[in-house]
Amino acid sequence: MDTTSAHHWPWDVLGVAANADERTVRRAYARLLKQQRPDEDAEAFQRLRYAYESALQMASGGAAGTIAAVSASVPVPVSVPSPPPEAHHLPEHDAFESAVQLWQHFVLQRDQLESRRSLQDLFAAVVNIQMRDELEWQALVHCLNEDAPATLRMNLSAVLGWRDNAAHLRRRNAAIATLALDRVFADEDYNALRLRFTNAMALLEGPQPPLAAGAHALLRAGVRTEMEQLLTALARYHPNVVRLRLDSEKVEFWTRCLSFRIGAGRLFGPALTLSAWCGLLFANASMNLNSNRWFDQWTPAQLAVLLATLMVTLVTSAATTVLLSEPQQQRLRTLRSIGWLRYGWIPVWLGATAAALCDAGSGRLTSIAMNTLGICTMWAALIYGWPRIKQLAILAAVGAIGFGFAGHWLSTDPRAWQMPFAHGVLFAFFFSFAQQECRGWLARRPRLAWFVATMWFAGFATLIVLLLQREERSTQFAWALFTVMAAAGGVLATTRWSDLRGAVPPFFRGYVHLVWLALAVSKPDIIACVSAGLMSVWIIEELKQRRLSHRTAL
Repeated sequence: MDTTSAHHWPWDVLGVAANADERTVRRAYARLLKQQRPDEDAEAFQRLRYAYESALQMASGGAAGTIAAVSASVPVPVSVPSPPPEAHHLPEHDAFESAVQLWQHFVLQRDQLESRRSLQDLFAAVVNIQMRDELEWQALVHCLNEDAPATLRMNLSAVLGWRDNAAHLRRRNAAIATLALDRVFADEDYNALRLRFTNAMALLEGPQPPLAAGAHALLRAGVRTEMEQLLTALARYHPNVVRLRLDSEKVEFWTRCLSFRIGAGRLFGPALTLSAWCGLLFANASMNLNSNRWFDQWTPAQLAVLLATLMVTLVTSAATTVLLSEPQQQRLRTLRSIGWLRYGWIPVWLGATAAALCDAGSGRLTSIAMNTLGICTMWAALIYGWPRIKQLAILAAVGAIGFGFAGHWLSTDPRAWQMPFAHGVLFAFFFSFAQQECRGWLARRPRLAWFVATMWFAGFATLIVLLLQREERSTQFAWALFTVMAAAGGVLATTRWSDLRGAVPPFFRGYVHLVWLALAVSKPDIIACVSAGLMSVWIIEELKQRRLSHRTAL
């Protein structure tokens, strides 16, 4: 009696001999149908159903005996035989039988299964259209076998162009074609992912370590970023790779490790730094209004404020980034998208900074502003997340020193040395997260954009007039106005500070930065006027571009 073969479709699925008759095939199908229900595993049922239909056709057409004879013969390394001349006009039934025989004979040549050249020769030798279609279908169905080599599936897809042209296969049997093509494309995508994400795939396919050890493995340089990109690609673009080629439990495990690693990194990195900064603001604000607010004047009360701020902020950060479940995270994301929560800190920040700049010397407004800016920093961090410390530090330095705020505060009220840097930190949050969103919101309201631009130019003229008066109170009002204008300028137009830097030859850039820094510290009023003037030019160009786009649209 013939034995079944792992590469012998469809007899290996039914568990019968290759020379089985119709009655044996029906009995085998009925027996397997009791074990395999369509509502339990649709893919396995579709494979069983098509194997049953194919076996019935073979048994009734006499193809089974031919295949059995081929299977029983000893395979020898021979080239693929060309169809006889009369094969050009084979009937459909004969084309099916010939394709079955040809494919089964090819499958028996184990040494050729993973050779792309052998597949090319096989399909090039078939010139009859019907027979070639049947041969392609037999090859596609063979891809459903669990033990079919992945290289064979990928070579078939490359030779027959299934990525770009598989509509004819789906028209023949959409269910079978979809199952087979999903497996083929999963092999291709899996191989591409292994080449692109070598380290991350090695972790994903290796033994599963404890959660702490997995998080520690992601500490290696580049591994965390690579694992994050791999998991994102699997979730968004390659779900079949997870279903057919990878262990879904391991994918879920490394997703938890990544969340833990990112949460811990944010907790002990940016969160810790910004928490300490906010604690410093709260502690200095609690000191005597007329004190110098330096560390040597701290009392245990200031230290307690700092430690309490650290504890509250870190616990809140841990709860929002690590401890919350996915449904809770989804509700938190929905809450963060509410307009007044997402952008409410911006007018509070600008109003507090402007009020502190107008402080008459008592220090009361400065203390209130310190507390307010600390709260705004925590507010923005909870809404947008914790940015990278390096990026935050650079933007904060630009907002505090580059625009002249530090120079102005140090020359008028050195006791409030924290204020320009607190303003710079919030400017960094605004520039990184909220500015582009505000620009999009304003672009959808052209009339409001023109009104805001008009008010901006009126403010620019007022700024120049106030600075020219050279009176202390006028200067305070001018800087309060410039605080709002510096933020609004980036919303009205794309600021091109990087273009100015690129216009300077590389050899002189360092000297230009030093000159700008020296002017920002010693002559902050000049820097304010120059910055406002540059933003005015960019706003005018933006308005011209919008008018041109509007005329073109009409």
